[in-house]
Amino acid sequence: MRRTKEEAAETRREILGAAEVLFLNNGYENVTLDEIAAAAGVTRGAVHWHFKNKQGLLFAIRDKAQQPFQELAERIAERHPPNPLELLIDTISGTFADLQQEPRKRGMLKVIMYLDMAFCEDATDNEDSFRHDMRTHFARIFHSIDAVKPLPPPWTADTAASALTAIIGGLVGEWALDRGDFQLVPCGQALIKMILTTWFPTHQGHEGSVTTA
Repeated sequence: MRRTKEEAAETRREILGAAEVLFLNNGYENVTLDEIAAAAGVTRGAVHWHFKNKQGLLFAIRDKAQQPFQELAERIAERHPPNPLELLIDTISGTFADLQQEPRKRGMLKVIMYLDMAFCEDATDNEDSFRHDMRTHFARIFHSIDAVKPLPPPWTADTAASALTAIIGGLVGEWALDRGDFQLVPCGQALIKMILTTWFPTHQGHEGSVTTA
């Protein structure tokens, strides 16, 4: 049974990897499930089994992109580390560095942005959007920090999470679409650190904790 589960997980990774490459190279709308199956060396039925449809693949790619923040929110809520703000700054900074250093991740980001625009804008609760999920992770982190040291008025954990989501979304979106005359490293990193340490001044850590390259 263990081997079967491992093989299934490996098949899932291969399908997802093939889908990422095809979406980047050909565009989401121009890729078929048959092409994804062929590229992954599996049957179309295997793709349906693991992801149901092409939209399911796109959601899986989105979930993979936000995984570091989900794991961080769980870690802070469950283990209460002494340096949660530094961990959040480092995670955001590391994400910015990965995006800037790896062109394919920049392209994948555009695919994720397409997902939000194509499938989530008409939803009344917007609960299926990447932004909603990221806001949820940030809110969980801020609630944990706020329980130790409250945010300065008028901020709350929820309003701070909404603001941070909007700021990161704006920075990354403008950068991904080549609309801004700035780079995520170091400009985006410095802005995020400035904002977070303003909200939580007593949680400021060592200056070297933020990756700048």
